[in-house]
Amino acid sequence: MVMRRLAGVVGSRSLPVRFAPLVDQVVSLLLSCGFSVASGGAVGADQFALSAVLRAGASSRGVVHSAWSSIAGFPSVVRADVVQFIAAGGRVVWGPASAGASRSSAVSALLGRNRRLVSASSVVVAFLHGPSRGSLYTVRQAVSRGVPVVVFLCGGGACLPPDLARHCYIFNGEVI
Repeated sequence: MVMRRLAGVVGSRSLPVRFAPLVDQVVSLLLSCGFSVASGGAVGADQFALSAVLRAGASSRGVVHSAWSSIAGFPSVVRADVVQFIAAGGRVVWGPASAGASRSSAVSALLGRNRRLVSASSVVVAFLHGPSRGSLYTVRQAVSRGVPVVVFLCGGGACLPPDLARHCYIFNGEVI
C-alpha cells in the first residue's frame, strides 16, 4: 500500500498575522519531511500556508482545494497568490461554486472543499483562533476518517470540544 504524503494545513480566517511565522515553520517542516501541502485558499491560516509554499519555491508540491470554479471566487487578498501558485506549477482542485453564488451554495461548496481536502490528506494541521467553526468542521471530518490531526490553539478563545480533543495532538499556538 502506498502512503499518501499530503498534509492539509487549515485554520481560522481570523488567525492574526503574528502567527504567519508559525504557519511558515510548520509548512517548512512538512516540506522537509517529504510532504506535499494542501490548503483551502481562504484568508488567514490558508493564505499563510499558501504564502509559505510560494516562499519555499515548492508550488509543484502544493494543492489548493477550492470551493470556487474560478479564480474570481477566491477572496481578493488571496487571488494574486493563487495566480502565482498556479503559474509556478501548483495545482488547484476546483469546486462547484461560482463567484456570485448564493450564501447557501457557497457554504455548501466550502464544506465540500473541506471534506475533499481531508479525504486527500494523510495528516491535517489546524491553526485555530476564535470560534473557527469551519476549521472545527474540518478537524471533525479528519477525526471521523481516522486522519491524524495536529491542532495549534492560537488564542481568541480557541478551544476543542472534548470529543475532538482526545483524538488530536494539541499545542499552544505560541510554541513550536
